[in-house]
Amino acid sequence: MTIDTNTQLPASLDAKEIARRYGAELVELETIRYGLLEIARDMHESLVRSSFSPIVRDIQDCTAAIHMRTDAGWETVASREGAMQHAFTAQHMCNFLMEEWDEGSFQPGDTIFVNDPWRGAIHQSDVNLFRPIIIDGRVEFVLHSTSHVLDLGGAIPGGFANGVQTHFEEQLKFPPTLLYAGDVAVRSAFNYILENTRVPSSLLGDLRALYGCLAVGDARLREQVDRFGLATVRAGGQYGMDRIEQSMRAAIAAVPDGDYAVEDFIDEDGVTDEELRIAATVRVRGDSMEVDFSGTGRQPLGNVGTAWIESTRCIQGIKMVLDPHSPVNSGTLRPIESLLPPGSAVCVLPPSSVSNHLDIGSRNINMMTTAMSMALPELGVAPDSGNFAAMMIGGFDDRPGHEGPWAGAILPGGAWGGTYRSDGLTSVTPAIGACRSSVWEHIERESPIVPLMHEFLPDSAGAGFHRGGFGGVFTLLPLSTTYVTITGDRSKRGAPGVNGGGPGFPFYAWLVPSDDPSVVLDVFDLRGCEPLFGVFDDKGRPLPGDGDFGLGARYQTAKVAGLEIKPGQALRVLFGGGGGWGDPLERPVDRVLADVEEGLYSPEFVQRAFGAVISSSGQVDTDRTTELRKELAEARKAGAWTVPTACPTNWIV
Repeated sequence: MTIDTNTQLPASLDAKEIARRYGAELVELETIRYGLLEIARDMHESLVRSSFSPIVRDIQDCTAAIHMRTDAGWETVASREGAMQHAFTAQHMCNFLMEEWDEGSFQPGDTIFVNDPWRGAIHQSDVNLFRPIIIDGRVEFVLHSTSHVLDLGGAIPGGFANGVQTHFEEQLKFPPTLLYAGDVAVRSAFNYILENTRVPSSLLGDLRALYGCLAVGDARLREQVDRFGLATVRAGGQYGMDRIEQSMRAAIAAVPDGDYAVEDFIDEDGVTDEELRIAATVRVRGDSMEVDFSGTGRQPLGNVGTAWIESTRCIQGIKMVLDPHSPVNSGTLRPIESLLPPGSAVCVLPPSSVSNHLDIGSRNINMMTTAMSMALPELGVAPDSGNFAAMMIGGFDDRPGHEGPWAGAILPGGAWGGTYRSDGLTSVTPAIGACRSSVWEHIERESPIVPLMHEFLPDSAGAGFHRGGFGGVFTLLPLSTTYVTITGDRSKRGAPGVNGGGPGFPFYAWLVPSDDPSVVLDVFDLRGCEPLFGVFDDKGRPLPGDGDFGLGARYQTAKVAGLEIKPGQALRVLFGGGGGWGDPLERPVDRVLADVEEGLYSPEFVQRAFGAVISSSGQVDTDRTTELRKELAEARKAGAWTVPTACPTNWIV
């Protein structure tokens, strides 16, 4: 069977033309392309259900994908993401592997392990297993599973090695390594991995789950080939990619041709106190697009750069605005090219550490949605909180009956920005992952800590016609001495708004010198608490926008490693809100009042940010609101007023 792949799939083809082009009937092609998706979903569900660590089982920082041999190399025909970013970076990793490995040496059941960022991994904590599928003597497909693992050695458990400058100082880095030979575990490879981790039982369980889901995919894929024939399955895979490419190109063609320049800043790199500029120009020409990161700051000394993944990961921000409903496969990537300056923050050279990829990744996705908001204001999306408040925790559990080293992961979440259609989402992970937050009952069962508080934070959402989502509070109590790595950004300034919207609340943390719930649960009482990072006034009150970053705080960064918390203390983290979309002075007053009545905003903040005056009886003062909104609009026009950064007003110091 010959498939015509020399031209793009036209926007309109009838069933006869499709049959001529692909050599199979339309109903078969549709059945196969969705069948491949179902295989990827089965792989993913098997991985999640059989894994040991909470970062896969609960948070779902994992993905399964199917790659197919094509004239263009190895292309992703189907994926099922737990963490969205992996679906955009999987394809090139497969190509790196298949170019390097001797393809003729593969045997059925061979499975390859790799986590090298310069061979396509996101960072060294994301391990990838590949299983070539040999049909009639040739590798026709490669199955791929990936997940973050709790620990692969290094000075800091969990992989976010804040403060280091090289990959030699963090988790083990593996080139392509045979992990299973003919479905038999390679003992030397397993021994090396498991003898260099703090949590061998958890890691062994996750590696077996990653392998097992590939075995599930192998059986399901062979069933499909046996049913339809190899040529028809390949035709269905090609058709599926072409269909998604067609959808993406149609969406890009609706964007006005032009160059859309955007920039944002990482607070600092965890080693120096310098802000790190990330710049991009999105060039739209017809149904194609180019993302040029020229102008981005130099390769940082700290661990916040990325090796190559922004070449495709940035496409996530474009897709979520232009074509949010279609699945992700290689067709998603084809219309978009990226330019990464070598030696810059988005294309660091070895031996730099890339362990904290989250900050730049989140920022790049936000920059892409901002560029799309510039091009198509009616489809605008404001930036999200920019971090997950991700914490890697560990230590030695000295409780009787539990003695031994332990490690875990906590993902409290964040907030999304407001959109052209609605207010932003509250208590979610940012778009880069779009995975889940932690399951606290599991954390309590498996770790010597108690998650005491996890709830939304009033006055934390960026003001706008459609406000951002609200940030939140997370507080933990240790039952034995615990060491915490906090990975965060947008601590100097909150998520910006778009189209006139205001910034969200930034990222803060305190060490609370008590485990008394009456003290710990009062979020706004800061008396006796030690500020860890954030923007403060000279009395220790949070004051984003007008205060000084790190004033009176232990750290001059939100990228903290090795923070010791002892029983009798508590860690309190406030994660930021999303930016607002549109002019807050035009938000309907009934919606402002509803937010106040539900305890989301205080009357004081809505008066400053929305120009809405709430009387002592809890009603909108219509006349005063109309007058104040007019005054604020005139002051803004004169440059005397801007939408204030979201921030609670009732701190006690």
